[in-house]
Amino acid sequence: MARRTGSRTTPDHRSRAAPGTGRNGDRSAARPSRRAVLAGAGALTLAACTERSTMRNTIESIPPHHRIRPLEHGVFLPGGPQEGPAYAALTGSAPRWMLLFRDWTHETPPLGVLDAVLAQGATPVLTWEPWYAPSGGAGSAGGARQPPFALDRLLAGDHEYRIRTWAEALAGWGRDLVLRFAHEMNGDWYPWGAGVQANTAEQYVRAWRHVHDRFAAAGADNVRWCWAPNVPAPTGEGPGGTGLADFFPGPDVVDLLGIDGYNWGSATPPLAWTGPQDLFGPGLEELRALRSGLPVLVTETASAEGTRDGESKAGWIAQLFDFLDRQGDVRAVVWFQEDKERDWRVDSSPAALAAYRQALTGTR
Repeated sequence: MARRTGSRTTPDHRSRAAPGTGRNGDRSAARPSRRAVLAGAGALTLAACTERSTMRNTIESIPPHHRIRPLEHGVFLPGGPQEGPAYAALTGSAPRWMLLFRDWTHETPPLGVLDAVLAQGATPVLTWEPWYAPSGGAGSAGGARQPPFALDRLLAGDHEYRIRTWAEALAGWGRDLVLRFAHEMNGDWYPWGAGVQANTAEQYVRAWRHVHDRFAAAGADNVRWCWAPNVPAPTGEGPGGTGLADFFPGPDVVDLLGIDGYNWGSATPPLAWTGPQDLFGPGLEELRALRSGLPVLVTETASAEGTRDGESKAGWIAQLFDFLDRQGDVRAVVWFQEDKERDWRVDSSPAALAAYRQALTGTR
């Protein structure tokens, strides 16, 4: 497959869970008691609802480089929220956002996991992936070419039952969450991706709006919708000459803009060592060109350790937070805390961990 700066070499950053477990290792058959709602969860819910209702208004008129509130930080943890307290102790700060993943092998939403995230004072960002994620990554059987999950099949109504089931379950649950549906659509590593299985940007927009409409019909107004492309190709165009704007469903059906990007640190372009400004700058400009007035989350990022002179993961972390702190419309940054294609973890070295802990002193 074609590669570019910041794209991933496998379609799934998350290791496949053992049989009977969810993507984050939770047992769907029996929820641990520690995931019960804590006594103070009511206050958390009220705060989250207030946050949701004011988010657009507080951001819409703010210039992109004028920050009115501290940058927030979040994390993806391969073991899910049960690893949250240890991660907070490791980094010296509890995450405000927690990234989760569920593909369509899961018939219902992980409500117990969402409760556990909220109980830790974080907002859940649930990535909802319309496919059956293969265990072997890119090139494995199944891969990105899964005909049942081509966008034309979703538009034809093949998955209405699953969409309605999730919408009704989340509406009934009633608590605040962010749903990141069909992310990185401008890449070619997912069944919904541009140019894969004859998918088009126009079909993607229609599919997004179709799913959003089903949730609205179910009364799931507790769901905030996060549209999250990957950092664009160096040319600014994806397959067929598409740019990020071609995939944007519209500000009436999107609440948050996301963007994913990784510093792979490879000696071979285009996955070469890439500084934060070069990695995220062009994509942020494309998001701003949408003129949506919506806040931005860096929904996935991490860096490899450097292997050559001038390459320092600790330095990259410091540069990342410095750069994002100067982007006033960037609300938060979510770190991918897993040793996978690279050792993405903040504690892959003592220097990296020290830099991350220092960077978090300026966040909340």
